[in-house]
Amino acid sequence: MFILNPPSSIFHDAKKLFLSEQAGRAQIQDFACKNAANVLSLSNLVMGLSSILCTLNGQHLYACWLILFGFLLDLADGAVARQLNACSALGAKLDDFADFTTFGIATSLLLQAHGILSSVFIICYVMAVFIRLCFFSSGKNTLFILLFKRDYCWFKKKLSRLDEIFC
Repeated sequence: MFILNPPSSIFHDAKKLFLSEQAGRAQIQDFACKNAANVLSLSNLVMGLSSILCTLNGQHLYACWLILFGFLLDLADGAVARQLNACSALGAKLDDFADFTTFGIATSLLLQAHGILSSVFIICYVMAVFIRLCFFSSGKNTLFILLFKRDYCWFKKKLSRLDEIFC
């Protein structure tokens, strides 16, 4: 009897389940679009950490390749975030941390300091990467121009004179 005359609530429940499944797919798709750049940043971080492990184990060629892949992932991360308009505060901090790990720490370990002078240069390199990321993430990129404004104006004048001479 049930097969010949199914209750109407079964159709109603099936319709409700189907609609909620479609809404769930839309939510998953929205979540994936918003976090695609974060996944690329995490991949960049994994490449940097793997490069550090390879360097510590003496596998320098693999460490170089991992830094290169991290660079490509960093490029893709920014492009995907801009294309999908999925910029977030978490993404910005995650990207900065991944960049510092890959391009600051992993690269400095790959350089392998063998003396006092090379150690000082490597520390200066890591600090320069750190300061650059701090200025970039804080939005104060113009600080470099303000610090070197006199040199910047001098360079601009020289360029304009060269432009007049050659054009």
